[in-house]
Amino acid sequence: MPFKKEIIYSVAEKVSSLGGDVFLSFDPKECFYLSGLNFSFSVCFVEKGGRFSFMTDARYLGRTEGVDFEVLKWEGLENLFDVLKGRGLSSIIVDGSKCKFSTFSRLSGNFSVTSCEGFLDEFRQVKTEEEISVISEAVSIAEVSLRRVLHLLKPGITEKQFRAELIKEMLSNGADGEAFPTIVASGKKSAIPHWQTSDKEIADGECVIVDFGVSYRGYVSDITRTFFIGKPSKELIDIYDMVLEAQRIGISSLSSGKAAFEVDLSVRNYLKSKGYGDYFLHSTGHGIGIEVHEKPTISAKSKEILMNRSVVTVEPGIYIPELGGVRIEDDCLVVEDGSFTISNFEK
Repeated sequence: MPFKKEIIYSVAEKVSSLGGDVFLSFDPKECFYLSGLNFSFSVCFVEKGGRFSFMTDARYLGRTEGVDFEVLKWEGLENLFDVLKGRGLSSIIVDGSKCKFSTFSRLSGNFSVTSCEGFLDEFRQVKTEEEISVISEAVSIAEVSLRRVLHLLKPGITEKQFRAELIKEMLSNGADGEAFPTIVASGKKSAIPHWQTSDKEIADGECVIVDFGVSYRGYVSDITRTFFIGKPSKELIDIYDMVLEAQRIGISSLSSGKAAFEVDLSVRNYLKSKGYGDYFLHSTGHGIGIEVHEKPTISAKSKEILMNRSVVTVEPGIYIPELGGVRIEDDCLVVEDGSFTISNFEK
């Protein structure tokens, strides 16, 4: 992923508009987002004039050759403070939600520090063409992998065994890893939205929720499908059809400039009209990108507006205790007059 030079200039303008000298991040994900360097440890900062600096320790310095920005060796906080003071940077902006309290306290003892939670969110929501391409590839890897192991989803295999086969296939198809711990939930346990995959054997007549995604070149995919093993009950079939229609309504509600809560409300009102509103236990969706859960949040309480070229999930579900659950989730690209579904594994 290339260095986001144009976004750096926009970040610098925001720093200046807030009266700061520099935005400072200790979060490796944010540093990757800005620099394209995906290390387990990094610090970066953007000055109000547009100068970008990246710091990492000796383990990674050899992997920074040829980059189009300044790279400094990390030698501790005091050294960082010396660099900032040496450049006359006294007013520091940080995202307090992504900065350790101990680090924030030491910064505050040396500089004027302002916490701006979600500082980079407005930039991260709008994906570049390359980001969209990489996310699409992460979706493709996940979908191809599921197709190749779906024949194993039958009575007798355990949730953990199927999960292991799916992960192995994702890795063999080019994934860097799981985007999050893959969920395989069967039978009554599928009524628990974030069931911890177990040694339970999958049985005939059950529904199975598979919630999975891959990490690829620093970006993620997030997909959920529900499958029936053998002949399920009529209620489960009816619930599946309702969730599928609710998702269709949600996806068709997506567009740039739309209030996120309105998308959630369209899904929630439909399920409520069918008598299952109380069994939809979570929000309708969320943004994805370098993390599995990013802005915007598509929920009833969201105050966010969908932005052109955002990538979001739409994932309604119905969960009936002692019966089972159904969840269907796709990754969608928001555009000015609607959306495109990136994931398209058969539903």
